[in-house]
Amino acid sequence: MGTLLELLNHSAARSPKHTALVFGDNKIDYGLLFEASKRLAKGLKDLGIQKGDRVAIMLPNVPHFCISYYGILQLCATVVPINIMYNKDEILYELKDSGASLLITWTGFQNQAIPAAEASPACKNILFLGDNIPKGTLALTQIISESSPLNESITLKDTDLALINYTSGVADAPLGASLSHNSLYSNAVTCSEMFHFTAEDNIIAVLPLFHPLGQTLVLNASISTSSTIILMPRYSPEEIIKAIEKNNVTFMAAVPGIFKNLIEKDTGENPLPSLKYCMNYGGKLSNEIIEEFEAKYNTFILQAYGLTEAGPLVTSTRLDRERKTGSVGLPLFGVEIQIRDDLGNQLRPFHSGEIWTRSPNIMMNYYNNTEETNKRLKDGWLFTGDIGYLDDSHHLYIQERKENIIVKGGFQIFPHEVEKVLMEHSDIEEAAVVGVPDHVQGAEVKAFIVIKESKQLSSEEIIKFCRITLPVYKTPKYIEFCSSLPKSPTGRILKRYLKKNSEKHHAVIIEKNNVEKT
Repeated sequence: MGTLLELLNHSAARSPKHTALVFGDNKIDYGLLFEASKRLAKGLKDLGIQKGDRVAIMLPNVPHFCISYYGILQLCATVVPINIMYNKDEILYELKDSGASLLITWTGFQNQAIPAAEASPACKNILFLGDNIPKGTLALTQIISESSPLNESITLKDTDLALINYTSGVADAPLGASLSHNSLYSNAVTCSEMFHFTAEDNIIAVLPLFHPLGQTLVLNASISTSSTIILMPRYSPEEIIKAIEKNNVTFMAAVPGIFKNLIEKDTGENPLPSLKYCMNYGGKLSNEIIEEFEAKYNTFILQAYGLTEAGPLVTSTRLDRERKTGSVGLPLFGVEIQIRDDLGNQLRPFHSGEIWTRSPNIMMNYYNNTEETNKRLKDGWLFTGDIGYLDDSHHLYIQERKENIIVKGGFQIFPHEVEKVLMEHSDIEEAAVVGVPDHVQGAEVKAFIVIKESKQLSSEEIIKFCRITLPVYKTPKYIEFCSSLPKSPTGRILKRYLKKNSEKHHAVIIEKNNVEKT
């Protein structure tokens, strides 16, 4: 296949004066991006970073994220992206687990970053972007400007480790998915080919670049075709609309909440005429929202599915094929999907089971974690942990996370079925359903509800509403009202946290009932 370095190196050689990055009113061409990455590589080398070392990046969507990402790769070191919303303990965990030798971050994060780096034995230096660089640390921009470009050749194979992307929700602690140059190159090039990216495309970075899809689809796929990337450092629907209009953006990948917010904005009579395609990732988008968004902006939304361990994109709506309601599309070129039962037997179309996938994009392993690796990989196949089915034309339909299925009295309940009913209530803004322990049924249904502003609802009203549509055994027994729901950077509701807190509470109730019986 190839390496990520080849993507930037080829674009810089082919189109050195073509704009690579747009940040506000500033533009950086491919030649300058390439040179800056080479200068940073030399600066990192002078600080002792060698091939194979891990270097962490904790930056928002700014040009220096892209420079750092490729600068680390120019040295044949490994990139470790860190979520900018993490607290000190979360940063420390990923620094220690990856053994990162250096952290590149912004001065606005110093209160979390400095104590985390100081507590991580392997982390010897911090490079800060911004003003008022803390004492004892180094200035990223100074390192770049004062270093000469790296001019030595370092041997790099496409099977070498390029990236460690951490994923949560599949274990008690985040796991680092080790991704080779080949897997990331393959996914990026496939995306650029399938979505017809060219040098004339302007692709907006609404998704954070520390997220796997932001890296693969927005950063690497764009660079593979010399497209222009419009960087959005913070989330603002108004600023997104302005940036799309100003820069003639042609493609946007986003999460469900962004599409909902953009529908609500007043954009005049002919809104965003340049926007050709959008992609929805990280959660289900209702047909109502799709139709309303497409009608307002005269564009087309591609539905997609993926996971960190798979590069991350696995399926997407095809531009040249029928879009099926409720489906997340067809497998990407070179991607295989099978639906299997708990014994590993392949199931026929329209039969629900666990989604297995195999492709060049799959991770090598979980970094330094053989036990968890063996749970998820077998003979080149990745067990995704997601439940779904394929139809007779191989379109994929996602139903539920395997661990989220509620088994009540021997019956399986898919939380998304209950959530769909709850979201039909006009006063409910958001809903998440999980299973909680029950001493009679084994598990019970609990719903977490966010009510729309200025509205009021009682638990009894919600349960009564559900019983109009749902059978009694699927109707929530417990209702908990929340001001918000915990979410990932892409807007996916983190049910693991909801379940964990609820299980403790309801386990106490079970224990109390058992004591009373004796």
